Amino acid sequence: MSTTVAQAPGSELTTSAAEPVAASQVGAVSFSDLVRAHFRREQRRAADPDLAFEVADDDFHEALERFEREEGEIAAVYWSTQGASAVALTVGRPHAGRNPFADTETDVRLHRLTDWVTWDAERVAELLHDCDLLAIRVGEILRGTSERIAMRWLFAVQEHLLGLIERCPEIEPAREREVVASQRRELARIEEYYLRTAAKAGRIVYVTGMLLGSTLIVAVCALAAFVITRGTHSWGREAEVLLLCGGAGAVGALVSVLSRMSGAGDKFSVDFEIGRPLLRRLGLYKPMVGSVFGVALYFLLASGLLKTQPPEGNLLDFYAILAFFAGFSERFTAVIFGNAERLISGPEDQQTATASEPSSPPR
Repeated sequence: MSTTVAQAPGSELTTSAAEPVAASQVGAVSFSDLVRAHFRREQRRAADPDLAFEVADDDFHEALERFEREEGEIAAVYWSTQGASAVALTVGRPHAGRNPFADTETDVRLHRLTDWVTWDAERVAELLHDCDLLAIRVGEILRGTSERIAMRWLFAVQEHLLGLIERCPEIEPAREREVVASQRRELARIEEYYLRTAAKAGRIVYVTGMLLGSTLIVAVCALAAFVITRGTHSWGREAEVLLLCGGAGAVGALVSVLSRMSGAGDKFSVDFEIGRPLLRRLGLYKPMVGSVFGVALYFLLASGLLKTQPPEGNLLDFYAILAFFAGFSERFTAVIFGNAERLISGPEDQQTATASEPSSPPR
């Protein structure tokens, strides 16, 4: 555990029995109990300088044990000696028991209780609050190494600000504005890192849902085709082509997203802050749309509406590649179905002329 204790030069700890009550805090409820217990211990050490550091009171150890049991081990902490204030970073137990493929994922949380030392430093208090807001987004979206990097980065900013107040209780307004401006630039860098990393993580979650959906659709189509070929139905050949189009459309939708993700530039983006479950569900639906397009294209060509004849002896290949294109390219699908729509409804100029022709008055 990384621990930092700061005391302003020339400041003395009060030995009053009155215990401060937290006005507001960020993090676990038990964190305020831990901070107050640590503050009482520092008061006792100030009253008796010969007291060894290892001889801590029972209240502090009890509060520390309860806090770490609920929130995880304290990885870094900065204690204030001017009041019952502190910032801490906790790392929980790995999620390997819940997800064997996520052994690097842990609950990383930021805890803060600083109102007692920032009551007269409004700019610092606002910046600490902005750090808390960004920590909420980081904790909900990022996982693993990227989450730990962003959280430790945020902790470093809050530690620096709290240390500034500890070192300079009577800080000049100009100096305060300078420090706050520099740390806001640092906070902007952290947010930029969060947005870049969260976008990549959101794409991975989305593709995971697409892989699940594509695998499910292809497996169902393959199983249905196998059952049909084992039977003696007269419509077996047509059903095989239909199922092949469904699977090819799903694969085409998957390949389309993968190709846009691997290409240069930001050609594919998702709203990662809607949450991992919804992102995965959206990815699950995308292959279904491609499969529907593939099946619809098969019916359109098989009906003869477009007067397109498949080549001799290549029926499966012909329909499979067109169904793949239907799932891969929305533009290709829009052109094909747009042509079919114009064949059914007639030319647009004829419709316009018919619509603009005045109706004859009744006789």
